[in-house]
Formats: sequence, structure tokens, C-alpha cells
Amino acid sequence: MQPEIWEATLDEYNTVFDVTGSCMITLNTLNKQRMDFVWSEFNRVHLKGKNLELMESGNDHGDIPAYNHMMTLPARKFYNDLEMFNVSTYDDLPQSNVRDITESFGIIMRTASVLNTQGPWMDTFMVQTTRAGEADRLLADSRNDIILPIMANSVALGRTVSALRAQYQAALSVLDNLGLGVFLVDERGCVLNHNKEARRILDLDDGLFLSPDKQLKVNSSEQTSQLETMISCANNLLDAAVQKTNNLMSVGRPSGEFPYLVSVQTLSDITGELETGLKCAFVTIIDPSRQNILSSDGLVAMGDLSKAEAAIVDLLVQGYRLNEVSERRDVSMNTVKTQLKGISQKLRCSSQSDIIRAAAATRIPIKKR
Repeated sequence: MQPEIWEATLDEYNTVFDVTGSCMITLNTLNKQRMDFVWSEFNRVHLKGKNLELMESGNDHGDIPAYNHMMTLPARKFYNDLEMFNVSTYDDLPQSNVRDITESFGIIMRTASVLNTQGPWMDTFMVQTTRAGEADRLLADSRNDIILPIMANSVALGRTVSALRAQYQAALSVLDNLGLGVFLVDERGCVLNHNKEARRILDLDDGLFLSPDKQLKVNSSEQTSQLETMISCANNLLDAAVQKTNNLMSVGRPSGEFPYLVSVQTLSDITGELETGLKCAFVTIIDPSRQNILSSDGLVAMGDLSKAEAAIVDLLVQGYRLNEVSERRDVSMNTVKTQLKGISQKLRCSSQSDIIRAAAATRIPIKKR
């Protein structure tokens, strides 16, 4: 589902199946000009300049009958040129600039499979062959019954993940500012996306990590099992279902810092804003040891605090005691207590803990940098 590795994937396919070249085509039928191509090495070497532009433009009307006919055929199955165009002989094939280009490179047959026809999307995997019998051998290879569905699902999932990233990036950034680490995890337990705070937590290497196959793990095998169960439950909840499950856990840290608090919820795209049927687990991680989670900005605005009062509140929400505030402000304890009394009156708070609570309640999620 990672677009950046599809070129290598096609190269590997060509090696395993002993074919010349291949390409992956994604077409949005709502915008005929939008065609996304991924080329294997043979095509990357031979296609240059105007030929490449023509191949990727989608403007070759000679190939449109083939795409239209293939939309009516069973997906995830290979068809040769004659089957694609629904004709009996090569003389019946319509003129095609694309075919003229590929034939100039020695390609004698194109074999294609429609992978997906979901909504406005059409994903096609096409193989180009230069040797006699190459296409017939590919059509008869039963391994494609396994590979083509995997390719289809990977392309569709990649598109979903891209939409998910684009749609939720702004929200994930807000959660960064709130000090929340967030992982979006699919039903296999693989992390689809995460925000900067989640990345910071992983970089600490202090109890939580990603495995090589991108699964969220805990240092303790017992807690990893517990987390996997929570993620599985979140992914398998029915839409609008009410199910009582444990969705909170504490994760100990080798460093001895405060444990992480992990919450797992269901994120379900019921209305199909991103992709119909999209569902994943929304894993939130709070690091109580994270510095500067709270700020005095909200309290300063709410109570119209003076500069001196704001400085005191800022130190209090950072966890400093009154004697430490006095030392850092280089003023007497009596001065600090007098100022604190004025702050409490302005904020209608009765204690230091009440001021901390108010700071948490007035945390401004987005700040200018």
C-alpha cells in the first residue's frame, strides 16, 4: 500500500513471472485526464519525452474501447489485446498511438487485468511482452489467481490510506499541540499513520515501539497481547454497536518515568467520506512526563493577568512550588503570596491546584509559532 515501492514491486513481478515489462494504471473516471502510472524497469528505460507524455496523458482514443470493454469483464483476471478490444483478429484492432509506441520497442502483446472498479476508480495492471509465447504462458499461470487480488487490495488500501492521511492531517496536528500521540491502526494491527507526538514517543524507545512489519508493540509480551486485543476489538465493533470493552491500559516504562496511558477507540467512516467501509482503531497515547503540556496563555487571557502575574502562573503550571517560584522570580515569598491572591481572585480559583485545573481546561490547542 506504499506507492513509493510499487516500481520495485513491478520489477520483482517481472523477474518472478519472466515477463518483459509491466505498469500499474489508476484512472479516475470522473476526470478522464487524471491517470497515475507506475512503470517497471523496461518501461522506465524506453519511455522518454513525448512518448511518455502521450502514454500518461490518457488522450489516446484508440485505447478507450479496450478500457470500456474491460469494465464489463470479470476483474482480477488477465486478458490479451484481442479480448480487451473484443475483436477476433489483429486486423480488427483500432489504431492506437500507444500500441505504435510499444511496438517500436519490440512489444508484440499487451496483457491486462482490471484490478478494481470501485466508485470512480479503475485500477489496471498491464504486462508487455516481447517474446513469442510469453503472453500465453502468463495467461495460463495460476499463480496470478493469488497475486492479482493481493495487488488489487494493496492499491485500494493505499488509496484509502492516502485519503486518510490527507483528511486527518490537520486533526492529527491539533492533537500534537494537545500533547496526544495518535496511531491509526488497521484490523491486522498495522499502523497506517501517526502524528509527530506519536513519533516523539517512539523515538524515546521507552516501552513502546514499532515492529519491522509496522505493528505497535510494548516491551512486555503480556501487555502487547492486551494492546492487540484492544485494537482487534476496536476494529471489529459493528457500526453504532454498543459493546463494553476495556479500552484503557497503563504501559510501564523501563526508564522509571510515569507510565504511558493508552486508549483505543473505533474510527469508522460510516458516511463514506474517505472510503466506504473504512474502519480502523484510533490509538491515543498520553505521556505524563512530557514537558510543557500546559501553558498559561488561556488563563492570562481569561483573567486579564499582568505580566508579573502571568509569569507566576506559568511557573505554577510547570509544577514549581511557591518557594521555587520565589527563587526564580527573585522576589520574596510574601510578594509571591500577594500576587497569587490577586491571581486567584481574577481567575475565581481557590487554590494552586484549582489554577492548574483551570490551565488544563483552557489549554489552547493551536498556537502561532
